[in-house]
Amino acid sequence: MLIKTIIFSFLGLIGLANLPMHAFGEKSLFFGSIFFPSTLEMVPSIRVYYAGRKIVCETDDCGKKITFSIPEHKQRTFFFMLITPEIEFCSHENTVPFLKLKKSAPYKFFVMELIQVEAPKKKKKPWSNPFEKNMEYTWSIRQLDLQLPDSRIPDETVIVQYHPDYVQALEGGNNIEFPKIIIKPDILKLVGSEAKLHELSNRWFLAALNTDTIHETAPAEIRITPQSKTILAMAA
Repeated sequence: MLIKTIIFSFLGLIGLANLPMHAFGEKSLFFGSIFFPSTLEMVPSIRVYYAGRKIVCETDDCGKKITFSIPEHKQRTFFFMLITPEIEFCSHENTVPFLKLKKSAPYKFFVMELIQVEAPKKKKKPWSNPFEKNMEYTWSIRQLDLQLPDSRIPDETVIVQYHPDYVQALEGGNNIEFPKIIIKPDILKLVGSEAKLHELSNRWFLAALNTDTIHETAPAEIRITPQSKTILAMAA
């Protein structure tokens, strides 16, 4: 049953891609966030891609989080998310038909579907309709193996270029917010030190420079006060 659902979802995305743009209606912002433990002094830099665009990320060292926004059509309720430290692109006659997983690279691949559910029952007011249901939006999240020909990444995937072993969970979210990406609280213990964490994070961030060339930069819809950050390239 799950396999059938995924197949029909892929076919649905292909069908949506062939529809004229006016068929989708207005666009809306979907907000994403990556939360780090409060034990960090500074939040590492992370690259995010979506649909051929390099997404501008805002770093909040005080709140220990990274935020970004993706403009999409309001009718879209189905997204893919891939977390991996490095990706590659397939090149054919000076064109890039698709992105793909780097061979043997660790990853976590999620299917996220926005659904409506009945909200927890609260004390009703005397004049409220007893038959009216209070509905809210939430995300149904499934983790799957990305088993596609040539390790191809689906075209409209939110790609978070970071190590999946440092991610504890995806949780929460609503009709304007993706599920939050929660980084493991003991990440410094796993890595060894904050200096080592930033060294690894900078290595993955710099590795993305090669992929940046085939992505256009998506303008940030909402900006907060930027914080300065220095990235050092390690000599070979």
